[in-house]
Amino acid sequence: KMSLPCYYALGGINFKNGFVTSCPQQSDQLVILENQYIPSKFINSTNFKQHRKDLMSGIWPNGCDMCERVECANSGTSMRQEEPVSLDYYHQDGSIDFLGLRTAEIRFSHSCNMSCLHCSMVFSSGWMSKLKRYQSDNEDRQHQLHQLTGAMHRKSPDDDLTMSISTERALEIVNDLNKNFPNLERVDFAGGEVLYQKQFFPTLEKLSEHPNASNMLILFHTNFNADFDPEKLSKCLQKFGKSIIMISVDAGPRIYPYFRQGDWNKLNENIKAFRAINKKTEVNTVCTTGTYQVMEIQDTFSGLLTLDIDWINSSIVFTPDYLNPALMLRHFENETLYDIEQTKQYIINLRDIKRTKKISALEALENIKKYIINHNTQESHWNAFKVYIKKSDTIWKQNFNDHIQNYRYTDGEIVRNV
Repeated sequence: KMSLPCYYALGGINFKNGFVTSCPQQSDQLVILENQYIPSKFINSTNFKQHRKDLMSGIWPNGCDMCERVECANSGTSMRQEEPVSLDYYHQDGSIDFLGLRTAEIRFSHSCNMSCLHCSMVFSSGWMSKLKRYQSDNEDRQHQLHQLTGAMHRKSPDDDLTMSISTERALEIVNDLNKNFPNLERVDFAGGEVLYQKQFFPTLEKLSEHPNASNMLILFHTNFNADFDPEKLSKCLQKFGKSIIMISVDAGPRIYPYFRQGDWNKLNENIKAFRAINKKTEVNTVCTTGTYQVMEIQDTFSGLLTLDIDWINSSIVFTPDYLNPALMLRHFENETLYDIEQTKQYIINLRDIKRTKKISALEALENIKKYIINHNTQESHWNAFKVYIKKSDTIWKQNFNDHIQNYRYTDGEIVRNV
């Protein structure tokens, strides 16, 4: 078996909902937070060491299935393949020197001001509010609508772990990173919505005391649709070598309020307000691409290109299966590929637009296309998607047909508008 060295497995920790693992896509509960939350005490625990040994032996751990699927289908670049790997601090028993820790991602809580249609109760308090009075039924279970049954991002029916790191505990974690891991080069913050959470700014201030802060990359994921002080944020970020704001937009202005329940104008104004006082921080967007985005691909990309950002990224909704973007090829292959080509030509024909935005948009679009034409889907997942539209529209009190222009939902079926 070929070895599968991974930057994240060999040098990363990722705080998720009540447990720690190695990367954003990895789902094995390597350490339960209520048992241990200090990095220096868990980084060479039994599960972390076995995780590294498996990959180095060419064995895909169960929690690495997202990268495994992408690589086996040759349908794009997996997260494992995105970063160069160093073996300098790795040992045969699966342990690493403290000098080997390079990256950490921290999630404080699921507190969020949105309830995006590809999310779940685990990562969004908005979702909890939406489902507070909802009782899943046989139809949900029959179609495995994991978001509505509560199984999404859960390891088992008994799994009730939540994101819950207090400010006090977050400061302990960062103090340990400052003291014991001098080569830390990147720290990501995710949520929930970090600009909506009280832990974010004190933690960022404490991290600025790290001995490598002047060389460190700070990246945080945000919807940038919350109220915040742009001057305070800018001042905090300037203490680090580099900072990137990764804004999850995932939509154009037409479907943004439907898919994310956000305010497009507020997003636009927040970006402008931050840009007015900070020219150093890189401001990027990401389009997490599922069925809804593929249906409105040109509106999505044309909207992203109007924002004052540096780079456009795309990612794929791998789970749940009923929102996977490749599903659109089952019944609308010609239409989907036509829309993608039209979007490509639209981007190419744009004038007076920042070159990096145009290049990144074309790359992001090509990544989406490569994935969907190489990924196999099931008809049962397409049927589940149709039911999900009905159920989510009812719960969210909105209407698919008010926002999606290229398709309409009629009598439980999806039809292409002429």
